[in-house]
Amino acid sequence: MSADDLVDVFDRGAAHVWWGTAAAPSALSATAVLSAAEGEWARAMTAEAGLRYTAAQVAVRRILAGYLGTDPALVLLGRLRCPQCAGDDHGAPCVVWPPTELSYSLSRSGPHWILGVTGGRRRIGIGIEEMSPVDLDAVAPTVLSMRELSRLRAQPASEGQLGLFLRYWTRKEAVINASGVGPMTDLRAVDVHDAPLGDPLVVRHAAATGPDSWVVEDIAVGPGRYAAIARETAATGPLRLIGNTHPALDLPVPEPVPAGRTEMLETRSTPWPSAISSLSTTSPTPI
Repeated sequence: MSADDLVDVFDRGAAHVWWGTAAAPSALSATAVLSAAEGEWARAMTAEAGLRYTAAQVAVRRILAGYLGTDPALVLLGRLRCPQCAGDDHGAPCVVWPPTELSYSLSRSGPHWILGVTGGRRRIGIGIEEMSPVDLDAVAPTVLSMRELSRLRAQPASEGQLGLFLRYWTRKEAVINASGVGPMTDLRAVDVHDAPLGDPLVVRHAAATGPDSWVVEDIAVGPGRYAAIARETAATGPLRLIGNTHPALDLPVPEPVPAGRTEMLETRSTPWPSAISSLSTTSPTPI
């Protein structure tokens, strides 16, 4: 795939979805593309968490650099202000430099990451969750609407309940990532019940500013994982599932960024109730 294969993001309102799994060789050989703040966050984590975080950030930087035609180490990332409270610590991620209309959303779960990219300053949200045990009796009532909770409890087996819960979860995560409100939202009010697997769903969710409805689609990213994407209803061009193969991921490690580069350091926030903190968060910190 060449850079010419990526221009439909800008020209036709398409959205591209990339995903991958943390791998030690690629992460450790490419850490020079990370900002100083990202390196500090990685070192503050456990070895395993730091590796996964680093692998995802390296992949994101290299993929975005492929769209932007620049060195991955020179891409400056930040956050938009929350459209609900105007806070600058949990809004949607953005590319600060180089100047661009590109928008993106990142989610991680365990060793897995997923990245959604679109153009035209259109909002986009993504969510991923790997299959893992969840105390549904304690967690589900805190994040599901009454209709979703009723459907969940009607499932015949615990495995079926967990799968449905994770489907709801990733759809909700995609919507709040797209809107940029993060922890300011009561997830019970983001109803994502209606769509069966594979069918788009229009979800109503409004902040103080920005769109009030989103098209949500489930994404197949391999066994044992659930994923979804949310886009503005007025800007839903073709959806391309690209996966994790891209020449930018095999670029040689660039020279370190000059010491004078400005950092956009974000504070850590928890986008979900504490009762479910074992599940994935949205974008990593810093972006």
